[in-house]
Amino acid sequence: MRVPEPSGPGRLTDALLAPPAPVDPAEWQRAVAAVPEQLAGLAGRRSGAGPCRLTDYEIRLALGRADEAELPRAREPFAWSARTARRALGLAAVRALAAGEARSPSEGVRDAVAQATQLVHEARQPPSAMDRWLAGLPPAGRAAVGAEAVTWATRLWCALDWPALPAQLAIGRDHWWDSPHSSLLALRGRAEVRTGSSHLVLLAGPRRDSIRAELSVVTLVEALRGRGTTGPGPVVGWWADSGHLVRVEGEPAVLSQGVATVGQALSGRVMGAAA
Repeated sequence: MRVPEPSGPGRLTDALLAPPAPVDPAEWQRAVAAVPEQLAGLAGRRSGAGPCRLTDYEIRLALGRADEAELPRAREPFAWSARTARRALGLAAVRALAAGEARSPSEGVRDAVAQATQLVHEARQPPSAMDRWLAGLPPAGRAAVGAEAVTWATRLWCALDWPALPAQLAIGRDHWWDSPHSSLLALRGRAEVRTGSSHLVLLAGPRRDSIRAELSVVTLVEALRGRGTTGPGPVVGWWADSGHLVRVEGEPAVLSQGVATVGQALSGRVMGAAA
């Protein structure tokens, strides 16, 4: 895979806003219509393995491209930490910045942490597991979590030319697709920013040849949620550390790649359960 040269805010924004590649509507609809049964067949091969909610993290593990820092988590139950909480808090900060409710990433994160702990102490509405975890930390612990989230939020906030983006944005709204043919399978399509016609995914770890396969699952989820009426638009993956990006178009071949990637991830789960 050829990876483009490093990008600044303008180039990344241009990649998000550039028109999608043209696709024949009839061919696209046929391709989308075939996917649910293909996925149900893959899930059915896991009979006895239980339901599977497949995330981007598990896709990376299945492709053998997880960051070394992630590998210990693959063998342990999920636990909240500065690393696992930084995205949720960072996204809350970026939403506040985009809405004019915060003046800096640090202020946005500080407000998000304060709101989370306030929900726990005031019991006005059911707090999330992350809220309860944050509220139980000492002040120094919350400060460490906040520092990680500020770094994450700053990278995203400085990555884009926000005034050039459409007014209606979805920031950090991950999408799930539940198979109508098999209760055993659900897929998550993660994206940090959705413009309505494109999707931005922040990438971690080294640049890798498997990235198109990883992002094809995002296209797959968006296509299935859209019921095949129109293409889901491009998915742009961006490495915050290096500024490099890759753009995956919404095309029938990408759907096939997404199905194959899900199959590989499901096979890895079966082998992992048997080990």
